[in-house]
Amino acid sequence: MSKRKIDTHQHFLPKLYVDAVGLDLLNAAMPGGVAPTWSEEAAIAMMDENGIDEGILSISSGPALPDAATLLRKCNDLAADLRSRFNGRFGSFASLPLPDVDAALKEVGYCLDELKVDGFILFTNYDGKYLGDDHFTPLLEELDRRGAVVFIHPNQPPHDIPSVAPASVLEYPFETTRTATSLIMSGAISRYRNVRFILSHAGGTLPFLVPRLALSISMMPSVAERVGDPLAAVRSFYFDTALSAGNPALASLAQVADPERILFGTDFPFAPTSAIRRFGSVLDGIEIPGIEMTKVYGENAARLLGR
Repeated sequence: MSKRKIDTHQHFLPKLYVDAVGLDLLNAAMPGGVAPTWSEEAAIAMMDENGIDEGILSISSGPALPDAATLLRKCNDLAADLRSRFNGRFGSFASLPLPDVDAALKEVGYCLDELKVDGFILFTNYDGKYLGDDHFTPLLEELDRRGAVVFIHPNQPPHDIPSVAPASVLEYPFETTRTATSLIMSGAISRYRNVRFILSHAGGTLPFLVPRLALSISMMPSVAERVGDPLAAVRSFYFDTALSAGNPALASLAQVADPERILFGTDFPFAPTSAIRRFGSVLDGIEIPGIEMTKVYGENAARLLGR
């Protein structure tokens, strides 16, 4: 078993992506109004400083993409090139041009058969459809057939954002909770058992809401029949620690998660190096039953990703 420290929640912002999307739109999505810059050198430096051996790269959520299939193919090819040039330092969760399911299925085949990616990043909703929606059935069937890893990352909700805080502060954790609940209540988690779903940011608010979710499901007979044991459904997810290093979040997560399915994540470069350093010091000192940092830092990801 690998003893490497593996960051399963690490983003990259290649120039071709930034140019296509536009810096103004990327800036608008950030709490401070300024999107981070990214370079392979900065990513390697961050990992070296924090003792991280490998980062699994993905394109984070953003605005609707022009000619998404072409642009994301280029991003997926670029991630594969980085993996080749920096042997052992980078992996890849490839992007899919959803909500176009046919185009996404084509990209799944290319990425698994040609690029040998580690898995795929999916966002919590597309045009207001969450991942348990029937729209995504053909894609989930293929990902299940392939035994794929699916990294679920929050994005903008399909409603106006209250002025309380930027979307990334409150709406993103709620988005993760919504799409996880969609997968559970639709029965998708039960049907597609070969898909390994990773929830970002310690599952958003899902761990805290598990008792409420389980009670609600028990009051809906048809849903309860689809779901089976809600606690087992929640336990089937993987969870990462990105932006969640602290006793409140991790103690809640430890109550519901399989200890073999908790993964380390940084959220670089959207989390700056200073924050990653601070979160790392907290994780190093965590003493919570059910949280085994040797497993979290690398063993669980190594098993999941076949390292």
